[in-house]
Amino acid sequence: MRILAILDRIETATYTLETAGALAARLGHPLIRVLHPELQDNPDYQTPDEGMPSPEEEKRFAQKVSEKADVLRGIFQKWKSGLTDPQAAEWIEIAGDIRKTVAREAMNADMTVLSRPRSSDPEEVTQAFSGALYDAGATVVVAPLQHHETVGGHPVIAWHPSSALERAMAAAQPFLERASHVSIVIGEDRVNEVTEPPIAEELRRKGVVVAIDRFVIASSDVGEEIRQHALKAGGDLLVMGAYSRPHFIEWLFGGPTQDILSHATLPILTHH
Repeated sequence: MRILAILDRIETATYTLETAGALAARLGHPLIRVLHPELQDNPDYQTPDEGMPSPEEEKRFAQKVSEKADVLRGIFQKWKSGLTDPQAAEWIEIAGDIRKTVAREAMNADMTVLSRPRSSDPEEVTQAFSGALYDAGATVVVAPLQHHETVGGHPVIAWHPSSALERAMAAAQPFLERASHVSIVIGEDRVNEVTEPPIAEELRRKGVVVAIDRFVIASSDVGEEIRQHALKAGGDLLVMGAYSRPHFIEWLFGGPTQDILSHATLPILTHH
């Protein structure tokens, strides 16, 4: 098992590392590669009509990139020193096209952990998320924006049959089979409209306690309803399939006007 953690924001780095470490602990402590993808070119000068940066601007940009890397490296070193086996984590810095860099590295990992996107994030954060989920077709775990006590002990499956969910459940199988409890959240238009998913009986035969949580969809914001049911169930990992980029990100994390920092959340394991 190979875990890749992406550190691209100082304020969320600790939560990303905590999530990656918690996942690794449940998987037998495999190596965690921690990648900081660095901007190589100033994003303010990407097209000919934006001109060329002056030497002073280039110097300021390079200093900003270097300072950010230093802070993130320090956060990593502090987190690594608290591990039972500090050799189980390694630091990587790669400068270049962030989307391509993350996609390439994610293709060589079994699971990629990123921080949760926010509407105020710079473009490079969105590029990293898209590179892992859509370009690499990787299994992505979206870390929450706050400390989460456990990860993977009580998975919640957001049931909506699709090939993407099948891939997400396959990636989550080690957590599902070792869980003390699994909840399956089913949103439906009418009561008991959806038959019980086959995964429920499969897990029960393996000794896992499975609870089915049905709800009649009451609003257009199904993503919020699923989050609320997952949190109410006491889940610590939401397993779901991803959709096309614009629809999925807005559906899952809210539109650009929504302050998602104010919403409680939990780690999300997804696959496109």
